[in-house]
Amino acid sequence: MRTTSFLFTIAGLALAAGCHNSPPPEKPAPKPSEAEVARQRHVQDSLDVVARATADSVERARQAALASQAKADSIEQVRLAAETAAAKAADEAAAKSAQLRDELGIMVHFDVAKARIQQDGMAALDRKVAILAANPTVRLRITGAADNRGSESYNQALGDRRAAVVKQYLVEKGIDVARLDEASSGEKSPIDAGSGEAAWAMNRRAEFVIVSGDLPLAMK
Repeated sequence: MRTTSFLFTIAGLALAAGCHNSPPPEKPAPKPSEAEVARQRHVQDSLDVVARATADSVERARQAALASQAKADSIEQVRLAAETAAAKAADEAAAKSAQLRDELGIMVHFDVAKARIQQDGMAALDRKVAILAANPTVRLRITGAADNRGSESYNQALGDRRAAVVKQYLVEKGIDVARLDEASSGEKSPIDAGSGEAAWAMNRRAEFVIVSGDLPLAMK
């Protein structure tokens, strides 16, 4: 009986101890006041405004970068187009200059023992007049020549007469005489060393060489 009473006493003490060690129930969190709620809402609104402003700033910066790149690309395209156009113009000018040089170098041919300019020779000289007028720094040397029939002295003199008549024609067309030199090679520099009318016809001629002012040639 005493044992049973003792056990009940121990159990009661254990139960009391357990009840004493249990944590007290948590108090419910206090509800924020309206002022606190308003303050928190204001803070959040401010944060949202800052976030939107930051996003807008980033977008504006991106748009500005895109616009700057587009402008740079446009400038580069214009530069490349200008370079291409300049290169094309330079190539065309060089080709035209070469064509005009060739035109100045076209020979004029003569009949046997004659120093009279033929119709086709006049047409060639008129084209030279136009080129010389457009390029006033150019000076020409006119060299008359003959085929190998007749004496050497006769052919030398015939070459002189042919160069002189061509020079006179150009001067009468308005080219300054100081821009025109004349010489004779006689029979000493044949184009065609053969014999026969075809070779002789080639050698009866006046040749033209640019002496100075050989800049890129152009026509107005």
